[in-house]
Amino acid sequence: MPPPRTGVPRRSRALLLRAAGIVGAGLVVLGPPDSAHAENTLVESQPADGATLTQPLTQIVLVFENPVADSPVAPLTCTPRNGNTDPVRTERPVVSDDQLTVTVDIVEALPVGECRVSWSVEDLDGEPGASGTVEFAVANSPGGGGNTPGGGTTATTSTGDATSGGTDDAIGDAEDASDGPTWLGRVLSSLGLAVLFGSFVLIVTAWPEGPEYVLAVRFLRSVWLLTLAGTVLYVAALAASVTDSSFGSGLSPAAWLDLLDAGWTGRAALARLVLVVATGWVVWRPERVIDPVTQLPAMVIPTLAVATIGLSRTGGELAILGVAAGIVHALSMSVWVGSVVLLARVVLAGPGEEDLVHATRGFGRIATPAIVITVISGAIQTYRLDGGSLFSSSHGRVLLLKAVAVAVMLFVGMTARQVARSRLGRANDLSVPMADRLRRAFGTEAAVGVVVLGLSGWLMALTPPKSPAEDLVEYPIEVDVLDADTGLDVTVSITPGRVGDDNQMRVEVRQPVEGISGLEVTLVAPTGSNVNGLRQTIPLRGAGIAVSAEGDVFPLLAAGSWQLEIAATTPTGAVDISRPFDVRTADGELPGGDIGSTPTLAPVTAPPAPTTTVPETAPSG
Repeated sequence: MPPPRTGVPRRSRALLLRAAGIVGAGLVVLGPPDSAHAENTLVESQPADGATLTQPLTQIVLVFENPVADSPVAPLTCTPRNGNTDPVRTERPVVSDDQLTVTVDIVEALPVGECRVSWSVEDLDGEPGASGTVEFAVANSPGGGGNTPGGGTTATTSTGDATSGGTDDAIGDAEDASDGPTWLGRVLSSLGLAVLFGSFVLIVTAWPEGPEYVLAVRFLRSVWLLTLAGTVLYVAALAASVTDSSFGSGLSPAAWLDLLDAGWTGRAALARLVLVVATGWVVWRPERVIDPVTQLPAMVIPTLAVATIGLSRTGGELAILGVAAGIVHALSMSVWVGSVVLLARVVLAGPGEEDLVHATRGFGRIATPAIVITVISGAIQTYRLDGGSLFSSSHGRVLLLKAVAVAVMLFVGMTARQVARSRLGRANDLSVPMADRLRRAFGTEAAVGVVVLGLSGWLMALTPPKSPAEDLVEYPIEVDVLDADTGLDVTVSITPGRVGDDNQMRVEVRQPVEGISGLEVTLVAPTGSNVNGLRQTIPLRGAGIAVSAEGDVFPLLAAGSWQLEIAATTPTGAVDISRPFDVRTADGELPGGDIGSTPTLAPVTAPPAPTTTVPETAPSG
């Protein structure tokens, strides 16, 4: 009998072979799964990877080996020198008709530094195609694209510094800082320096026994700590203000170096911080101001520190006279206010021996010339900055209020000194009733002096009515724009407004008073001119004036009808307005009869058509 079959039945074997054949044929037809989705390749880019650009860049071009879908992604980021990596505004990437080229238009200026395009594309069937980066460097005069009204594209170059605004990496003029932290830091720093300097002067001239009193030493050290804290606050707030950054950013010591580019006020603030720290060497050993060996440096350091207060306002007419008067005013004011504070808080704190009597008499001797010099130097500054506009400007009205406070201080002080002369003329010691009476009188004078210093800080936040020196320049081009929706009221002025590379800009913001961010002025060249325009960031956050720094100019290389674009964010919304203005040839002629508008002094209200104003005299500001 044959053995039983243990294999696969013939019919089943045939079915298995047929199924295997079908599967094999399917695999042959389909092929490997990756073969239908090969990764795309970037063939060419403009700019090339690793390139260094010396000309303005208006667009990025990416060329691929295989067609790509209409949904490419190509964000652009740049890292300026000594700055943070930030995204750059671009248009939506556009794919060419043959699906091989992706073009990205740039709509803002590229900073000097390193830039990166992080691109990503898909295949036509929606599958991931490829991704990568293109890195390049911008060497100088960065520019970004700007669309002209006619549809063409013209490069845009950023301008340089501007005082009272203007930018070098958006660094403004420290003289125009007017925020709350800056005011508080300025007042605390100035008050502390005045008290320290006046105290040292009183000790040197009338109270050499002062350093022997524990109360005097503790008082000086406490005032120095307050001065140091106020100066750090002042410098940090000022650094944040001139760079239009947060107060937290201003607390970084690295940010303080930006004050070196923020005008003389910024440099003076930085020097003040160094000198205040050095004054600690005197404060911790006050006897150094009467020791012949150390007296000179011990007095020079606080003197220089107080002199920096006089550099807080360096612009305007008769600038050299103003700086000299400001320094003298700061020194004399410090002698007056500082010595009376020491007198009220320490010398007259209680009864004492003959040295306290001598100190009180000595204060009367040094206060009188200090008061006279303070009044004269203050009058010079009033004439220089306010003239006859004391009642018609905010600066003038606050100055009048300060003058009233000074008059009260004078009256109280003269009364107190008259009492001191009559009661202490022949006294050999200071009794309890007399010390108490004089302490109240001189304490009132000192309190009013603190109010006067607070008003001085307030004055620094206001613009004097008399035009600064920059306003004496004539601005043939003046465009006024008033946006009814947001209330933005801006005037942009340009001089000389002709073809050449020596033009300067002035931007005045009247409204809103505060809350502005991202203020930019862009000048777009005439369509078809093939020349660069420019973009200027204006670091004004409210009402104020930004003027091109001395020696900082920008080119206008084509005559004709330009476009002035103003972009900003206000508390009531964003603003993006375009206005035409005319640039003349170097000879002062317009290139065509159809270019130019009839001058008018009426301000332009958006959205009606704008008017370019050509004043015959310098703008009043």
